[in-house]
Amino acid sequence: MKSFTWKIFILFLLYHWPVQRIQSFFLSLIKEKNTRKIFCIGNPKTGTRSLLKALKILGYQTPLFFEIPTYWKYGEQHYIERVKKSGYDAFADFPIGHKELYKKIDASLPGSKFILTVRDHESFIRSYSNYFKALPNIQDHLSDRITEMEKRNDDILRYFEKRHSSLLVMNIIDGDGWEVLCEFLNKQIPNRIFPHKNKGKYPS
Repeated sequence: MKSFTWKIFILFLLYHWPVQRIQSFFLSLIKEKNTRKIFCIGNPKTGTRSLLKALKILGYQTPLFFEIPTYWKYGEQHYIERVKKSGYDAFADFPIGHKELYKKIDASLPGSKFILTVRDHESFIRSYSNYFKALPNIQDHLSDRITEMEKRNDDILRYFEKRHSSLLVMNIIDGDGWEVLCEFLNKQIPNRIFPHKNKGKYPS
């Protein structure tokens, strides 16, 4: 099951990658060049997809799984150059939310905004277990995952501790929505309900 799921994901990337490149190229032609972008650097299953949808509603161009093959094949710096030259405005999920890539992005694209999505441990465990239920020894994996996530979150807070205008911490699952996001981005609050993507269905 796990092998089958990864094969589907890889096939999706192989199809999606060239389409995404074409879209990014045309966006870069019709839009004013802007290297001040938005990066959603929270871990998976912390509301990153909901945040990406909210940014799209606010008018930002938001790709899904941007240039992952480039990241795998050529590494971080080449990937950042692709981000910089793209016509997209906001990025989330892998590899943006991976390890310390945010530091290199911050150095390469000064003036960019960063959003760290968080959620409480119990809620995270339920969501992660439900989404990755095909993984073996999921409970053992979860313990390590939470430890890594908390350490990374602490590192992010320390990194931005003197630059509050560059980092927003959001707990979307606990109710953070348009008010905090639009204030951070200096945008008007839209007349729409804040999106909730990939909402899990849990057994009672």
